[in-house]
Amino acid sequence: MEGDDISMNRSSPAISLASRRVMASQVSVPPSGTAPHPSPDSVPEGGAANGNLLRTPLVMNAQPLRCSPPWLRHDMRYPAVMTPPPCAAPSEMITPDVNQTYTHGEDLDPEVVPNFEMSFESFEDAFLFYKKYAGRVGFPIKKNRKRGTTGKDFCCSLEGKHNTKVQDGDRKTSKTSKRDGCKAMVCAREARGGGRVFFTRIVFEHNHKLNPTPSMTKRMRAHKVEDLSVMNLVDTMHASQVPYPNVMRVLRSVAGGVENLHLTERDIQNRRAAHVREERMDDIPKLLAFFRECKANNPQFFYEFQLDDKNVVKNVFWSHASQQGDYADYSSVVTFDTTYRTNQYSVPLAMFVGFNNKLQNVVFGQALLRDERADTFEWLFKQFRACMGGKDPIVIFTDQDSSIEKAINLVFEKTYHRYCRWHVTNKFRNELNQLNTQHPGLSETLTSVINHPLRPIEFEQAWAAMLDKYEVHESKVLMKLYDERNMWVGAYFKEIFCGTMTSTQRSESVNSTVKHGYCDNSTAIHEFAKSFLELLAHNKEKEAEEEFNSQAPVIASTFYGYDNQLSRVYTRAVYKVFVSRLKSSTAFRVRPDPDKAGYYLVKHTRPPTDFPWLCHEFWVKAVVNEEIPEESEFNCECMRIEHTGMFCPHLLCVLTNLQVAHIPSRYIPKRYTRNAREATPFDRHDKVYVGPSGDTKASRMLELLPDWCALQQKSVMSSEGVAKCKELLRQALQVVDQIPHDLGPPNAALGVAHDLDPPAAASGVPVGQNHVVSASAPPISSTKGSRTKGVEGVDLPAPHFKRPQGKNRKRCCKRCNKSGHNITTCGREAPPPKRPRGRPVGSGTRKRKGSYESDDTQDDLASEMEDDENK
Repeated sequence: MEGDDISMNRSSPAISLASRRVMASQVSVPPSGTAPHPSPDSVPEGGAANGNLLRTPLVMNAQPLRCSPPWLRHDMRYPAVMTPPPCAAPSEMITPDVNQTYTHGEDLDPEVVPNFEMSFESFEDAFLFYKKYAGRVGFPIKKNRKRGTTGKDFCCSLEGKHNTKVQDGDRKTSKTSKRDGCKAMVCAREARGGGRVFFTRIVFEHNHKLNPTPSMTKRMRAHKVEDLSVMNLVDTMHASQVPYPNVMRVLRSVAGGVENLHLTERDIQNRRAAHVREERMDDIPKLLAFFRECKANNPQFFYEFQLDDKNVVKNVFWSHASQQGDYADYSSVVTFDTTYRTNQYSVPLAMFVGFNNKLQNVVFGQALLRDERADTFEWLFKQFRACMGGKDPIVIFTDQDSSIEKAINLVFEKTYHRYCRWHVTNKFRNELNQLNTQHPGLSETLTSVINHPLRPIEFEQAWAAMLDKYEVHESKVLMKLYDERNMWVGAYFKEIFCGTMTSTQRSESVNSTVKHGYCDNSTAIHEFAKSFLELLAHNKEKEAEEEFNSQAPVIASTFYGYDNQLSRVYTRAVYKVFVSRLKSSTAFRVRPDPDKAGYYLVKHTRPPTDFPWLCHEFWVKAVVNEEIPEESEFNCECMRIEHTGMFCPHLLCVLTNLQVAHIPSRYIPKRYTRNAREATPFDRHDKVYVGPSGDTKASRMLELLPDWCALQQKSVMSSEGVAKCKELLRQALQVVDQIPHDLGPPNAALGVAHDLDPPAAASGVPVGQNHVVSASAPPISSTKGSRTKGVEGVDLPAPHFKRPQGKNRKRCCKRCNKSGHNITTCGREAPPPKRPRGRPVGSGTRKRKGSYESDDTQDDLASEMEDDENK
């Protein structure tokens, strides 16, 4: 047993390393006045000493161990205890000799070492030679004192001593100067009479170590190599908002490794900062120059400014030729919304957004507005209407801003104005969440009431039934929603064509794309305008891709005659939505009306019983004229074909039952067909680069690309080939610069509305009827979401608001102004469940549980699906 105890204590992991160190310290030195430790041989085998060897309590006054523990004797399993880390050698502890000098090695090429026999044509050539020598040896250089006009000194950058006026106790940073009084230098003198330049004094000795490695020399200012092509690549990546780590990866890949890269990470960061400072300078003149360029590329480009009393740009609206062409095709439904954090001046971005025949987002025009007042929106809508040739949209969706509503009533007199469903419900998001917490099931009921009822009378009946069921007659939130029902509930404007939009969700999608891929809150205005043109080009590429993929004939989902017809007429995206409706129609049954010919009653086979209004039977009118199919008449009680332009499942169920072979053209909107584009009297391309023979800029570049690639591949195989290639390219550039351009339209017919004259703009003097735009940058906007407002007539930036932190920070409920809970949990002991992600209750875009059909839900889901594909 005792032998087993010793074996256990030797190998058991229960004894920690720290305990063993304590035990070893107690064993090593016996206390004074005690008998010496007996040797291991004097301990009798099998005695009690061995059994209790490691059972002695580890206390300061305990009897020390009679022998060293077995694990302490030559045990190599714990080298950290036995072997200490290496220490500095005594020679390394000596302070370096101040008289020690350093110079280049003997293996250095003598041709790069300065001597008195060398001569140069100028002082600059002499400096470049000494710079090359310094780069090979590994020390920085600079041009020192000028000795008149006949001599100059080039010395090590570490020469002299730095005189500071900051005391050591007042120093804010620990960084000091590297200058230590180095004497290395060369003196260059010009021969009498203006001849060549010679070295008259050369000092090779340095009092500091030399660093000839490339990783050290590229950090010296004198030896930094800034290749113009590499810098242009860096600027291009910065302009494209490429993240800094990705920029470094590209440069390392191009250079063949970080050791071959002559730039440091700090150089790239400084280059980016310099690029940002340069872009922010002269923002308005650069914006005007960009607009002039767009006007030169296509005279159809439209832009207009609104100036303040100091002739500083207040609002700006612009629209490219491609956007005006899209408006000519798809101007029936428009959403208007503003977003923020797109530029460095916090100027809100306003956009007119619609959708094309492929159910993709299209932007008709955009503006940057300093404020969001009624007169500003009135000016914007007038400019938009003038740009589009006085053509008004059928319906426009906005948020509940009273300034926007007032401006729309003044400008778009023939346009129906409706509220965005999402904005209406989001305005009362917290209150609706609290109601849903107090009355479970209210969320699904409210969503079904908003989406399903067919007519205003049915909506009011369903609304009253909802109030009675949950006893929420006194809810102020529901009262406000009910008072504005005519502006946002679809049951009150089903006869108005709205397409697949019942909210500004497409504007929100474009806003997200702009802010996440093309700009941020530090972007200059002229850079934002350029980035927006790139966004339009990207959208055109997506549209072209979808159109190219739609060229192949679509296989009809069934053998019905009308299905085969619509598969050839509809675009691929629209037909996909039609197929889903056709599949939903199989859940209905048809019963003809015995009293009225041509009328049918359509009902769901398994209607849900949660809400009584979901058990509705739909009247469908279908009068088929087989002799003249174009005179056939179809109509449904749900009015979806009038509201969205697409067939509802009820009508498709009747068409299938009657075996209809042809759909009249009046039931197929042109905007959903493959030939939706209208003929315009102007060129839709934003950049018209066409030569006299019809060739484009891209075709010319493709023609030169093979020869350029072959020249590059053969030249890089030898240094002589690279030098000869560079010489020939310089000569070719000089020749090409003398040839006049013949690509693009002439710049004569620009018709620019505004001009920029910096001297006059500084004084704000008007020139004729056209105002002179001031070159001054606009002030930071204080929008309707700011906490403070500027003085009347002066727009002030919103001050930085800092919330109290730590113990001073106290959250209170907005309803009862008490801490410990929020407005959602007010009046309840247990917190409510978290609200699901997505749009709020009642927005109509989240399909309710157990529902089979709603008025606009399927349309919203289809449009959201297209939005997700376009992001």
